[in-house]
Parts: sequence; structure tokens; C-alpha cells
Amino acid sequence: MRTPKTALILTGVALVALLTGCSGGGDGDEASPTVTKTVTAAPTEDAATPTPTNTTTPTPTPTTTCGPASGSEAAADGIARLPLPAGLEDSKWDAANADYSGYDACAPLSWSVVEPEFATAGSPYAILLFHEGTYLGTATSEQYAFEPAVERQSDAAIVVTYEYAKAGEPNAAPSGRTTATFTWNEGTGRVDMTGDTPPAQ
Repeated sequence: MRTPKTALILTGVALVALLTGCSGGGDGDEASPTVTKTVTAAPTEDAATPTPTNTTTPTPTPTTTCGPASGSEAAADGIARLPLPAGLEDSKWDAANADYSGYDACAPLSWSVVEPEFATAGSPYAILLFHEGTYLGTATSEQYAFEPAVERQSDAAIVVTYEYAKAGEPNAAPSGRTTATFTWNEGTGRVDMTGDTPPAQ
């Protein structure tokens, strides 16, 4: 009766050992988990956004409008329409002998000087003004006696020195002097005058 009980115990022990062995074998075959490491590559210089090239656009050069090349041509219509001073209505302005040396076809302000035909020392002179060769009119509404001295101060300004006879002086030797400056005003499109003209005679 002892033998069968011992055999049953041994059989149970053997079964437990067999199950334990199967369970241990599974641990050895189990694989380690795989870790995927994602690496983000830094952008290379070739992939960088290209720097735009600065392109300089040349500024257009302002163009100057020029009038007739000849002062006599530029002044012809103005002289023809120029009223004669009181007392000289039967005369005419001497365009053929006018002084055109101050005319500049492209300057902001230039001039010409004209006197009546058969003028004397005390005859009136007219100063004609031009802007880029276009006739503007006379420097003053009244034309003064004695030949004026006109000098260029700048491209847009001239200085006129007038002579006049003081009380009791002969026309042959006037000693009075006045100076006026005429300047082209680009903003207003007109000529500004500063200074003085001869006193009324």
C-alpha cells in the first residue's frame, strides 16, 4: 500500500518539474523590444533660402527743355509785339542791332536788350527775359532811359544796374545808379524782382 502513494507523489513532482521547465524556456526566447530613434537632419547651406541680389535702378536724368538756338529768333515775336514808349510811337524797336549776348537757349533765365532805332543816350531800353528759350516778357513794365548793365548771377538769376540822370544832370553824364535782381522762381513759374529801378523822371 506504501508503494502506490509514493509513486503518485513522484509523479506529481515530475509533472510540476516539467511545467516549470517549459515556463523557464519561454523567457530565453523572448526578444528585446526594438527602439526606433528618429534623427532630424540639420538643413545644409545648400538648402538655405537664397539671399536676393540688390539691383539698383538708375535714376533718370532730368531733361532740360531748350528753345531756339539763336537769340534773335527767340526774341523776334516779343520785339515785334513790344509797345513803344510814349513819345516814340512813330519809331520801332531795333531788333537787328539788339544785344543778344545774354540769351541762353537752355538756362532757367536769360535776357536780351533792345533799344529803338536811331536811339540817343537818353533813349529807353527794354530788357527781354527768357526761360529755357521761351520769351516771358520784359523785366519791367516801364522801359528806362540809358543802356543798362546786365550780368548773370546764376543760371536762374541776373543783376541789372540802371543809370539815371539826377536833377540838373545832362543825359550825356548820368550819375544815378540803382540795382535790381531778377530770379526765376521754379515754384511759381514766374520771375521775382528784388532791389530798385530808377526813380520816375
